[in-house]
Amino acid sequence: MVEGMVALDDAPIEGVTVTFKPVGGTGLMAFGMTRADGRFTLNATRGGKAGAGTAVGEYAVMLTKTKGGYEIIDGPTAPEAPPPDIETAKAEYEKWALEQSQKKPRPLPPVEYLVPKAYGDAKTSGFTASVKKGRNTGDAFRFNLKSDFKGQ
Repeated sequence: MVEGMVALDDAPIEGVTVTFKPVGGTGLMAFGMTRADGRFTLNATRGGKAGAGTAVGEYAVMLTKTKGGYEIIDGPTAPEAPPPDIETAKAEYEKWALEQSQKKPRPLPPVEYLVPKAYGDAKTSGFTASVKKGRNTGDAFRFNLKSDFKGQ
């Protein structure tokens, strides 16, 4: 089991996604989300038992919290109206299909990083963790983030 805590500028922060990525690329990733008190519990991916943590090993730690749309806007938006029944006039359907293909993507709000973006990348977060058999908790799983962090 892996339990820890995340703070931003020494204050607990809710809603941060905590990701443990195995160093060396083998093994299962594990994820958790901080609660109002900043605490999290990890869950391994692909069939991991809820709250069971993750496998023993070395991990790069990534921490993210965003709001807003997507960074990359690609492709058309969903149709505003469903297509007419194909059994109706073929010309009506073709007109609808043409209108849908000519629509421009609706702009989404930009992504706003509520913790610095660099914490969300294994190469720049600066955090690692060593998971041992049994319960893993304490200072080794306490991550204090800084608002002005640019990456390591």
